[in-house]
Amino acid sequence: MKKLLIIIAALCLIALPLTQASASVCIAEQQESYAISATEIDELTKKICLDIADRTTFTDACLDAANVIAGVSSSAFPEQGGAETVALSTASEYLEKEHLDISVEEYSISVTVSQGLQSVNKDLTSYYVIAKTKNFDQSKKTILFTTNFANHYSANDAFNGVKAEGALGSAATTALTIKLANYLSTVVDAPYNYVFAFFSGTDEGNFASADYVQNHLKRDVMLVINLERLGCGDTYFYTDEAKADHDEFVFAKAANYNLKQYSMSGKALLQIATVSDLPYSHYAILGDVASFLSVEKPCLQVMGGDFSKSIGSEGGEVDIVNTKNDTYENLVKYHPTYASKISVVSGFLTNLALDTQLKDVCSSAANSYKIFTKTWIAYVICIGLVMIMIVALILTTNKLEKKYPPPPPRKIKIAVFGKEFEDINSDDVIVDLKRNKNNDVNPFDV
Repeated sequence: MKKLLIIIAALCLIALPLTQASASVCIAEQQESYAISATEIDELTKKICLDIADRTTFTDACLDAANVIAGVSSSAFPEQGGAETVALSTASEYLEKEHLDISVEEYSISVTVSQGLQSVNKDLTSYYVIAKTKNFDQSKKTILFTTNFANHYSANDAFNGVKAEGALGSAATTALTIKLANYLSTVVDAPYNYVFAFFSGTDEGNFASADYVQNHLKRDVMLVINLERLGCGDTYFYTDEAKADHDEFVFAKAANYNLKQYSMSGKALLQIATVSDLPYSHYAILGDVASFLSVEKPCLQVMGGDFSKSIGSEGGEVDIVNTKNDTYENLVKYHPTYASKISVVSGFLTNLALDTQLKDVCSSAANSYKIFTKTWIAYVICIGLVMIMIVALILTTNKLEKKYPPPPPRKIKIAVFGKEFEDINSDDVIVDLKRNKNNDVNPFDV
């Protein structure tokens, strides 16, 4: 028996290294299946937070950040307090010009701001970046990738914001979008053209994406993929409230990468946004994707969070987005696997973007607009509540009347011939007619 146990133990010791080697190979193969590694994501996220910590919309820092992302040699603005200007890294570490045509676009809005007791109109200017593959083929359809790169780091005229480095609140997702642009632009004989837009002004009102729709959106764009706050909680995907042709195709792809479908509005009651005069009742379309849904472009929203708890929850120990705590250090602390999650998303997106069947299933969502949301449920509930309150009020009033009966009703009676001819012992209120003293006679005797 002892000999048998010794033999089994020896075999286990021999097999253990082989098992570990096999596991290492599987993990390596899995990592290789994703277009962008977790290490690449982490390094670039950290770099964005270091190089362009201030990416505030409607400031000069936004232009500086846009130039850096675009691969234009620039320098960071000094911090308040007199710190020296820091030279930035080479442009190739961001968008690569070799395979991409890149431009920094300017847009302006007019807002009303308060100055003391007066309100004045003010023109504000900001910037966003567009990059498209150089081997652009007019005969091919186009996939547009969009994301928000801005944060709230410094003073923003007419739009108040908490100072935030924006590691989770844009840097990590911006890093993915930059890496996707550099990767897809090098694919030989890609089935589609690829365009990448890095927007600012999202939190203030989707201003850059609205400008893009008005001035740059082409008819050949068959799908818009908007990326938002990736790396926290679970990864969700969302297409549209209306049943669109590309839904099932996307669902099948997402299932292979453990992405969750963001629920349509059946679980929500009241609308929180309106797109193309149609009400939406969920968080998924509050960002830049709304600008493209407004012109009925097929869309795919990919975002991170934990929507099983509360709207907008990140799924971590604390929520850090749009707060002073949204630093790279806290991103790693509260979401230590953020880069791995984003790496998985890169596999999903590249798989989708390189699938030749995608063009056959992407059709305009307008072809299938039906009832966008179930907001009628809210109206039914409101009417029901009003009816319940009315019934409750009636029942309460009846009960109080029985317990505290009101005095019997009294009639008002006019004494035509004078009070002396009326029964003064009755409960009636008798009102005597005013008579003319000079003609104090019975009016019926006249």
